[in-house]
Amino acid sequence: MVTSRRAEPIQVSTLNGVGAALMKGLAALILLCGPVVLAIAASSLTHSWVALLVGALAAAVGIPAGVAVWRLAGRNRAATRRLESVGIRATAEIIALTLVSSDEGHVYEVVMRLSGSGLVPFEVTQSRAGGTDLHVGAHLRALVDPADHSFAILN
Repeated sequence: MVTSRRAEPIQVSTLNGVGAALMKGLAALILLCGPVVLAIAASSLTHSWVALLVGALAAAVGIPAGVAVWRLAGRNRAATRRLESVGIRATAEIIALTLVSSDEGHVYEVVMRLSGSGLVPFEVTQSRAGGTDLHVGAHLRALVDPADHSFAILN
């Protein structure tokens, strides 16, 4: 007998148009740094091998990193758009809260129950930085895709 099991809920990082543009701008800078340094080193009169090596190394690291950041921005923006179009408003009630780290600000492991109209309630666990607004029984706004339970906490 084969039983189907619902996939684990996936949190969507909300990324608006400005955030996506900033991420893609940063990706373009990362991507272009190496080739620009390499071109300047190659066109200089001294042809310093150190500058060529630095440019080649920056290109070898920067191009894949820039492409990765660019693709991450695109995927996050697409996921945000999809969730905004098919998601329903929900409430995330904090049902358990555990302090995990207090080195640089408090980091909590938060267990939340997400529920809303037309949505089968489900629980998620995530790490969140927080202060006095995080307490058991607090309600946070959320957006949930009822088909696959992907979600975003809006506050």
